[in-house]
Amino acid sequence: MGGPTDRSAFDFEILKRYGAKWAVLAAMTTHMVRKGIPVPSNSLELLRNARTKIVSGCFSPCEVSCELAQVEGQVFSQCHLLEEQDFKDWSDLLGEAMQGKLDYQRILGIPALDPIKNDCVFLACSCSSST
Repeated sequence: MGGPTDRSAFDFEILKRYGAKWAVLAAMTTHMVRKGIPVPSNSLELLRNARTKIVSGCFSPCEVSCELAQVEGQVFSQCHLLEEQDFKDWSDLLGEAMQGKLDYQRILGIPALDPIKNDCVFLACSCSSST
């Protein structure tokens, strides 16, 4: 039977995969918005909450999963408005993220993530406005 260390390692691996899933969902949401596809208004708030939970490490993978599942459901409800290849590409990325097979360099190469990499545009942080 595994001890606390085994459980912590498992939780870390799951949160790492959720981090990749978060990045793909954030990029997909940005991509859809840029294409003029309506995305439910609370999707960005859910993404912000999920990111906070992932980064803090103070929440269970279950809690993070619930937040991401809500975003995924909202975003995928609008996928019928994407081109077929777009939909396939995003679906493949999400699958790779949750299997732990997504190359993180591939995530960094998604143009829609540029504002997120800078941490100040997409999620409306105020770090650049502090004095």
